[in-house]
Amino acid sequence: MAISWLADVLRGAGVQVVEEGNWLARSAGSGFDPIGVLWHHTAAPSSAANPAPALTVCIDGRADLPGPLCQALVDHHGVFHVISGNRANHAGACRGSGPIPAGDGNTLMIGWEIDYAGDGGGGQVQEMTQAQYDASVAATAAVLTHLGRDASHARGHRETSTSGKIDPSFIDLDAMRADVAAAMGGTPPEPPAGTPFQTWVANVNVRPTPDTSGAPVGRLASPTTVHVVCEAVGETVTAEGYTNDRWARISSPVAGYISNIFIQGPAQLPVAACPI
Repeated sequence: MAISWLADVLRGAGVQVVEEGNWLARSAGSGFDPIGVLWHHTAAPSSAANPAPALTVCIDGRADLPGPLCQALVDHHGVFHVISGNRANHAGACRGSGPIPAGDGNTLMIGWEIDYAGDGGGGQVQEMTQAQYDASVAATAAVLTHLGRDASHARGHRETSTSGKIDPSFIDLDAMRADVAAAMGGTPPEPPAGTPFQTWVANVNVRPTPDTSGAPVGRLASPTTVHVVCEAVGETVTAEGYTNDRWARISSPVAGYISNIFIQGPAQLPVAACPI
């Protein structure tokens, strides 16, 4: 089926859209019945001056693979360049991942090619920009809502690839799904069993709201807001807490600290985090 609604759904989510040519007629064959969204990176270094270096390749394809190579390319500024409303050659053979069954990934998933170098693409190491991430989360949430699917139907290429793909680099895909779920107004999927307590931040206390003077968070109630107290810089960050009775995800915007803090445990949670 064609997804002629794609550009309108993205705009409705507040995503900036550029429609690239006759995208509704652009197709990589027949057989397209998507149930999910797949994130990629292009491995092309992007910049403010050259925000979409892989756009032409994603439209026209390569010598070994005809285009289109995705439904949309996400440029350095978070702009969605809509390339195709039909089947695209982006996923290849798919192994089962979450609710996505094994099979033809190009049939099963809508693909975003997020234009950044990743882990050494073009001789550079480059992370996704915040604008790219935020736009991709909003777009994924809107598309999955339109498809009637939940956030677990958002996957990364490395989760479905049968050929060892590593994209999208530097993205915690469980955290991505939590953000997509929050954008959809729902409860995020639980992290895999055995996910460790991790913060990557030295000297942090985690406290519930209201602040109980450093008492352990314990079993989290829903809804809950969680505070992260970054004592090393004397700054308190009120962070998002998406919780059921087992876990919460917290994002800290404090400079020099890595976000996507996971707290997990069916009983009490530690007050002090592990340093780097």
